[in-house]
Amino acid sequence: MPTNLFEQYFLHFAGKNADAPGAAHLTKLAATAKAIPVPVLASLTAKMARLNPRAVNWTLATLAEEIADGCAYYGDAIGFARVLDRDLEWPELVELATVEAGSTN
Repeated sequence: MPTNLFEQYFLHFAGKNADAPGAAHLTKLAATAKAIPVPVLASLTAKMARLNPRAVNWTLATLAEEIADGCAYYGDAIGFARVLDRDLEWPELVELATVEAGSTN
C-alpha cells in the first residue's frame, strides 16, 4: 500500500467524520503518511494481497472509526501502520479470507 494511499485514506475518513472528536487527528496522520518506512509498507502490501478485500476494508474502517471517535491515538502514521500490520495477522481475518476464497471456486 503506497504512502499516498494512506494519505488519501486518512483524508477520506477525516472528511467523512468531520464532526467527530478525532477528525483533526486523522488529518494529522495524513500529513505524516509519507514517513512510513518502505519495509512497513511492503509488509502491509503483502498481507493485504493475501486477504479478502472486505476483511482489509473492515479493518481499516474500524481503525479509522476508533481514531475519529477519539478512542485511539497514534503519534504519527508510522504508529498507525505498525498497528495495522499487526492487526492484519488476526487469525479471524486470515480465516475469513480463506473461507471466502474457497466459496468463490
